[in-house]
Amino acid sequence: MTTHQDTSAAAPTPGSRTPGSRTPREREGRPAGRPKGRPGTRGSRLSPRTAGLLGKLAVALVVVVVWEASVRLWLPAYLPTPSGVAGTAWPTLTSEAFGTALGETLGGVALGLLLGCTAGTALGLGLGRVPWLRQLSSPYISGLYAMPMLAIVPMATIWLGYSGQTRLAVIALSAFLPCAVSTGDGAREIPAQLGELSQVLRLSRWRVVVDVLLPSTLPFIIAGVQVAVGRALVGAVAVEFLASLPGLGTYILTNAHSFEQDAAFVAVLVLATLGIVARAGTETALRRLAPWHLHVNR
Repeated sequence: MTTHQDTSAAAPTPGSRTPGSRTPREREGRPAGRPKGRPGTRGSRLSPRTAGLLGKLAVALVVVVVWEASVRLWLPAYLPTPSGVAGTAWPTLTSEAFGTALGETLGGVALGLLLGCTAGTALGLGLGRVPWLRQLSSPYISGLYAMPMLAIVPMATIWLGYSGQTRLAVIALSAFLPCAVSTGDGAREIPAQLGELSQVLRLSRWRVVVDVLLPSTLPFIIAGVQVAVGRALVGAVAVEFLASLPGLGTYILTNAHSFEQDAAFVAVLVLATLGIVARAGTETALRRLAPWHLHVNR
């Protein structure tokens, strides 16, 4: 009797491979589905934050190089240069005159912000929640907010004299207006459901302010403080320019007139740094105090 040999085991099935049919990638000892690492692949790609930082540094480097070359080749020699500012920075920052001027400006700005932001936030809460108060005062608040603060400096010097009170009044008013406008907008946009919930829970008026009104308005309050810091610095320097009060404004003006342009520019950079630090601080406060607020203006 003739038996038929079962050849199914010897015949390759679809998808199977014999020992001699390995791919070159497998013979090299690498897994078949994993690509060979090459420079510039995903593992070595820069993160968006790092790429953005490098881009900003590159732009700053280009500006510095163009600035230095322009002054050396075409512009007058008395203009400030990056190399001159860098060489003058440490002697300027450690000088007694600069320290006194910085203290005068920062003291006035800090006190003016405290007074202006506190009063502006309180009024803004009232503007947002009391309709008749908003109708009576909104035209005046909007008009003063749109008016440049430089316009009132000459009159303020006549009313209050050439003293620190003039600087304090201008700074406080500069901080008061953006806080009032921003806080009023935030208090007016509180969801109606929160008001209905507070009525259902029978919360007292004080608890409504603390537990509902302030948390909901907090992002707008901090946004108003952000704007107030910048306007307060501008107001302080403007008063010092026009009223010859001791401070960074007078320091910049005096050194500029004395052709000490590098020292004057160091003071300008300090003012810019103060604005950047203040903005970063308010954004950090917003993330810490209002983590539910996802959008932060950048």
